[in-house]
Amino acid sequence: MSVKNELLEAIEFIKYTAEDPEKIIHGKGPRIIVREGKILDVREDEGIEIEGETKDGKIVAKIRVKEGYKFKYPIHVCMGITQDNVEQIIDVEIILEDNSEISLLSHCSFPKGKNLKHIMDGRIKIGKNAKFTYKEFHYHGEEGKILVKPTMKVNIDEGGVYISEFNLTHGRIGVLEINQEVEAKKDSIIDIVTKTYALKDDVVKIDEVVKLNGENAKCMMRSRGAGRDNSKITLKFKIEGNAPYCKGHIDCAEVIKDNAEVESIPIVVVRDETARITHEAAIGSVDRKQLETLMAKGLDEDEATEIIIKGMIG
Repeated sequence: MSVKNELLEAIEFIKYTAEDPEKIIHGKGPRIIVREGKILDVREDEGIEIEGETKDGKIVAKIRVKEGYKFKYPIHVCMGITQDNVEQIIDVEIILEDNSEISLLSHCSFPKGKNLKHIMDGRIKIGKNAKFTYKEFHYHGEEGKILVKPTMKVNIDEGGVYISEFNLTHGRIGVLEINQEVEAKKDSIIDIVTKTYALKDDVVKIDEVVKLNGENAKCMMRSRGAGRDNSKITLKFKIEGNAPYCKGHIDCAEVIKDNAEVESIPIVVVRDETARITHEAAIGSVDRKQLETLMAKGLDEDEATEIIIKGMIG
């Protein structure tokens, strides 16, 4: 099959996580598209370098945004698996040089395959006064026969901004294990959001650590999700206040139903008397008043619950 035809076929897996997959394929702008263990396309642009190769069974990629370049449009990274018994291993490095800015939209779609593994090892370096927005959209099909395990290490220089959002709220999850460690210097800002919806025997394990190592660094970590049926969710969030006047907050809100199990482990560590790190967690059923209001409009309890959950994680 020609590369052109493979790119056109990529629409079939990108469509699960992108509003306009044809615009990604046919439009302009930087991108990298991977199917199974093959890189289908790499496109650079002025101010951004993108390298990609297959090496020792891995997809190895490097993205560098040059100093001072600020992109108004996003870079797209599309990862897809459409066959059975595939192990997709990704090694990626992302570098934002000083005073640069870009948004990256990651589309990870595995709609039909069984016995799949998607393993990612990522490193992100954000330069002085640079801003990186990273939004990750996942779809794992309707059977949950998959292990997804992203590991990320992030270093943020003085005045840098890191905004991260992970979304897996449609279809099954399978087994999801997220590990992320962030180290932040003076005046940096971190905003991390995770949204998941676990069904049947899905398993979610999230372990994220933010180290506020610079004066006046700030961090917000949020989780929004739900567990139903026999799913299990474990959330471990840690913020270290290691420098003067740094601030951080952990906010977990999870809905539980049926025989699901949700565990939230917020950890705050303070090593400077002027730092302030706080946390709150709420786990339980949906709000009864909201439920009754929707049921009064003719919905049954399951339909009303679904609408409330979707509104929370949408």
